[in-house]
Amino acid sequence: MEQVNAFLGWLKPRLARAFWFTLALLFLIESWLWDHLKDGLHALERWLGVERLEPWLKALVARLSPPMALALFVGPIAGILPLKIAALALLAHGHILAGVGVILLAKMLALGVEAFLFDICRDKLLQMQWFARFYSTVLDIRAWASRLVKPYKERLVEGLGRLRATLASYLGGDGELLRKQIARLRALVKSRGAA
Repeated sequence: MEQVNAFLGWLKPRLARAFWFTLALLFLIESWLWDHLKDGLHALERWLGVERLEPWLKALVARLSPPMALALFVGPIAGILPLKIAALALLAHGHILAGVGVILLAKMLALGVEAFLFDICRDKLLQMQWFARFYSTVLDIRAWASRLVKPYKERLVEGLGRLRATLASYLGGDGELLRKQIARLRALVKSRGAA
């Protein structure tokens, strides 16, 4: 029994760290998607030639009360509900990849639209004290997640740098050694094929 308790005492903090690290990483991935999908929507807006949509939305939001701006901001979340239901139907009928694909598409679409709308509605939304506190909490969580993941990210970058240096030394700085080895292998294959 003591061994089990000792093992659990050893395992428990590691599982807790793994849980919090995973949670922080997922939050940072979501934040990264938020930032980049918004940029993608701006590019799509330019590509479709509907650049006037954003100034029109800004003018509309300027006339809205903060609660109405909140309704505009959260509206797309309800708009993707039919996509999620369709994805569940696909999953239920055994179309796993299609169902997961639709879920991911719906998630990215909603996240991009929400980020786009948040930029437009931010000033109105932050006029509501509860939303300002919530937004501040989200920013605090993002900072916490960045601090938690930073040492692992630094180790990963350092390890990739060492791997790159090792590969460069093995392959030769310009890859000449690799080209010579490939040429040698080709010659060997041709000589065996001719025999």
